Amino acid sequence: MLRFSVVIGMLVACGSNVLADLEVVCPSEKQTLLLRGLAEVSRGVRTVTGSVDATGHGPITYYTVPFRKGIFSLSWKASDEKCLVFVFDSKPNGKATHALKVYVNGAPGKGKDERDVLALVTYDGSVHADKKATIVKHDHYSACNQWHEMSVTFGGDKAIVSIDEKSYAVSSERFLEPIEKCGVGHFSGSLQTRDVKIQRHDEL
Repeated sequence: MLRFSVVIGMLVACGSNVLADLEVVCPSEKQTLLLRGLAEVSRGVRTVTGSVDATGHGPITYYTVPFRKGIFSLSWKASDEKCLVFVFDSKPNGKATHALKVYVNGAPGKGKDERDVLALVTYDGSVHADKKATIVKHDHYSACNQWHEMSVTFGGDKAIVSIDEKSYAVSSERFLEPIEKCGVGHFSGSLQTRDVKIQRHDEL
């Protein structure tokens, strides 16, 4: 995974002191939920296959490990260059809602056909009756059939997304709420993941 010095840098950038009491959680089977597609695990590598269904959604694996301050990290390898999405949901007022989406090799909507882009999507001011999203794009490309390292660090109203030691910052008031679950999704072919873990502070 990312070098320890890089992780420390991300924590400092987030204005967080979470190093003191980090708890490392490797999600259990009960904490892991697959929506759509098929999954199998061999020698520590989870492989999910599937394609987009009638609703326009592809396979996604959710890890339910709540945390307020901490780091979600994993390594992943996709069989093609199409868009991947990493989803982080909070639960303000008792209702599950998106706090952050990270699109790799694509963007929301028609942007899924873009390739040299990483899109960070936040949802300040969004409600069920009036959905709003702020999309910030960065030049980025992750090659298919190669392993990539990724982490997302949350602290206060800031998050740092790091892929292969390149980092991108984003802020949102929704990050002040605990993250309830983290999702890893794709739209075609197969997606392999390994070393999935959440490093969380013990204060929720």
